[in-house]
Amino acid sequence: MKHVKKLGLIGAIAVLLSGCSIFSKEEITYKLLQPIDAQIQPQVAWKTSVGKGVGHYYSQLNPVFVDDNLIAADRDGVVMAINPSTGKTLWRVDLRTDVGQQGSSWWRKGEPFRIAGGLTAADGVVYLGTENGDVVALEASTGAVKWHQSVRAEILADPAVGGGMVYLAGSTGEVIALDDESGAVKWRNTSETPSLSLRGTAAPTYAQGGVFVGTANGKLVVLVSENGQPAWETRLAIPTGTTELHRLVDVDTRPVISGRQVYSVAYNGALYALDAGSGQVIWRRDYSSYQNLLFAGGRLFVTDVEDTVTALDAQGGVEIWSNNDYTGRHLTAPVRFNNYIVVGDRHGYLHFINILTGVTEGRLEVGQDVYTAPVASDDTLYVQLRDGTLLAVRI
Repeated sequence: MKHVKKLGLIGAIAVLLSGCSIFSKEEITYKLLQPIDAQIQPQVAWKTSVGKGVGHYYSQLNPVFVDDNLIAADRDGVVMAINPSTGKTLWRVDLRTDVGQQGSSWWRKGEPFRIAGGLTAADGVVYLGTENGDVVALEASTGAVKWHQSVRAEILADPAVGGGMVYLAGSTGEVIALDDESGAVKWRNTSETPSLSLRGTAAPTYAQGGVFVGTANGKLVVLVSENGQPAWETRLAIPTGTTELHRLVDVDTRPVISGRQVYSVAYNGALYALDAGSGQVIWRRDYSSYQNLLFAGGRLFVTDVEDTVTALDAQGGVEIWSNNDYTGRHLTAPVRFNNYIVVGDRHGYLHFINILTGVTEGRLEVGQDVYTAPVASDDTLYVQLRDGTLLAVRI
């Protein structure tokens, strides 16, 4: 099994080695919240429950919109469609019983399905991947299983869909393409991985006939979507230091593409703007992160490893503002919600940061670890918590 680790610079260090956990605990320090000049009052409009949530496991499992409905899942295998206005359940399936055994790699019927990669939606179909190596396509209107495929690789990140295929990144360096109608494996591409890496995998992005994906050895690579052949690769981080921990250089973020430019950032590396056709460096800035980037209004927003939220001009990489009020609070990736950048934290808060000034103008306590970035749609923000609670937040 891949040697994996999830780092927090100010938190405890957990190294998962060959399926076992080895913990080195330090005193956790973080900034206390300071009073703000609140300009908005976010409130919970409704809440519901999606199974048992994700527990204490590493997860970026998030809700997704399909045909004006919200689809959400828990780690065990419960998938639900929810009316986004009222929170009422439209349909509910349990993949522990609804998925057949044939073709599965490590999963056995009735056991937790261990959903970790997804959800992703396209053309009325919801796709998800699991730690067991199973990939499932569901009809978004009913929850019926369209197909089920075993890829024999742990899937921790959201799939990408395009060009008639579903693209998945495995935790040990594989990129796998499946036919979006049948689930049949079309091709695989495997890259070299280091012996130790962050617990997590970069979600791939499909664009312009290519599959853009970050690797655990510090590169952004592009594969031809038809056959998986490499088109180009660019190194975003170079391993340095005397220990394996110091030499971690994962690219765990989903590439962001705007026009002819692609943006990506590495842990222990830098934030890059590259030419999407050639991989040539356009600009480079010293930021280290394993959270997804946000592109909005011609700006890039990044949550770095020290929990600083920064806005940069996307064309030249010039820093516009930086908010370091939340050091050590383990912030999520940023999401745009109206005129705000919203991040959640491990201590159960949502922070609403003015998109133009970088000043926090709203805050909401939700009571539990916000482990993954919220999902915004129109006037509502949807937040999934570790125990499976799903909240709709409005201003």
